[in-house]
Amino acid sequence: MSDKIELKEKLAAVDQNVRELWDAMEPDQQKSLKGEFFLLNRYVSSVANQPRHIQEHYVLTVNEYFNKHWASLQDHPKLLWMLLCMCGHESRKVFYHEWIGHKKKAGNLTKKIKLLEDLYPNKKMDEVELLASMSTDKDLKELCRAHGIDEATIAKRLK
Repeated sequence: MSDKIELKEKLAAVDQNVRELWDAMEPDQQKSLKGEFFLLNRYVSSVANQPRHIQEHYVLTVNEYFNKHWASLQDHPKLLWMLLCMCGHESRKVFYHEWIGHKKKAGNLTKKIKLLEDLYPNKKMDEVELLASMSTDKDLKELCRAHGIDEATIAKRLK
């Protein structure tokens, strides 16, 4: 067996329910795989260009089997591998899995959020984010003026 197992080979093994791969790996490969479970989770739960029922299958099974008791199973990597393999589709077809990234906020939106957090410290974050996404710079400038913030500070905060 090669020293490194490529990501696409691991994803194919999950799709085809190759639970025996764990036992076939050398200890250093198992250690490497143990550190990649978070990445595999993000990839396996998303399939591209497939019918809705297949996409739903992967999201639901990964959440139900793999994510559900993640914290309590960290010390059992073989079990985690087997649970991940359970998430494969019954067709045992190899799918293309896309990375599910974290949401990134645009720079100007982040500044708006920070400003609104300062103006409304008791609002929930989702409310602040919604307000920031709906507000224009002109709206925020008027709001700042209504709160008694001077023009120089407004320009600096929204620049």
